[in-house]
Amino acid sequence: MHLPPGQLKVVLILALLQELQVKPQRDIFQDLFEKDVQLCHECFTGQREQCEEIFQKIAEPSDWSRLLKGISLLFDRRTVYFLDLIEEDWETEVVAKRKNIYEQKHDVENTKKIFLELEERPGGFHLCRTFAKKARFVEYLEQRGHAAASSWFYMMHYVSPLLMQELHSLQFPVPRTYASCGLTHFQAYAGQTLIHYAEAEENLRLELSRQLLELSLKLTFGFSDFRIYLTDFTADNFAYDELNQRVTLVDLDSLVLVDGLSTSGEAQKYEPLPGEGFTFDVSAFCSGQQLDANVYQACLLLRDFLLKNVDNERLQLLLEQCVACQDELCDMRFQQAYDLIKLLDN
Repeated sequence: MHLPPGQLKVVLILALLQELQVKPQRDIFQDLFEKDVQLCHECFTGQREQCEEIFQKIAEPSDWSRLLKGISLLFDRRTVYFLDLIEEDWETEVVAKRKNIYEQKHDVENTKKIFLELEERPGGFHLCRTFAKKARFVEYLEQRGHAAASSWFYMMHYVSPLLMQELHSLQFPVPRTYASCGLTHFQAYAGQTLIHYAEAEENLRLELSRQLLELSLKLTFGFSDFRIYLTDFTADNFAYDELNQRVTLVDLDSLVLVDGLSTSGEAQKYEPLPGEGFTFDVSAFCSGQQLDANVYQACLLLRDFLLKNVDNERLQLLLEQCVACQDELCDMRFQQAYDLIKLLDN
């Protein structure tokens, strides 16, 4: 039976609406969690109690909202839900992000072996190799209460839930984590992404820029001798909470994590590879030096996006020096970052 395109769309919408009407959203997340537990029982079974509490707090959206979401998922595989959690007498805005992986039942030891043998590659999460028998980062996570099985799984497939929770506890500007339920991560809504502020009032853009530069330094200095180098420092990965007037990092999927104890700690200028935007070589991050790559990316984003129309000669000169960082003008971008922060503060 072949239906004309118009009739096929009607049938599809009716089918979606019927499915969305009979299945509450909390049940959808419960089913997804059970699917993830089957994928790796050892990784996620310890999350059950907390996740079931979260599922019960989810406020049901209208059928129309669920229908629109269902249709959007047919064309966009990034599974992101904007939800409300009912907490006593108020509702809290939450974003549920999910990463779907296509894999049969998960073997922890095999994933650990594959992860440790991965070649240096751009994109995703990369942990710089050391000569230690056991990755110090995994030992650190175990001391912080994370199960080794789930740590290896998240590092291999979806590191954001793991790092978001940890960085929030260390006062980094990231959204609060409400729960990690298998491959679904529930985090606080942190406002619109910086893409929405390209044409904002100038003073606000100056403030956003100052916070981005401070964040680039904070990530570089890291925590517990671990340094974080983002490899996707773009406007859609940061959000601005207008109520709290704070820039937050809302996506942590693409980064290189360096064990600072295995490096000399000497600062070094990062040399991006030829090409537009931020092009990089993972091995450079793992070379044993403290690189200014985060600062470079922040300056690039400010020069080409947030501050490109700001008429301030001193500001534009510092941004250009930070991005180009020519040998005769620049020892390190860190100094340009401090100078820019001071100028933006004034």
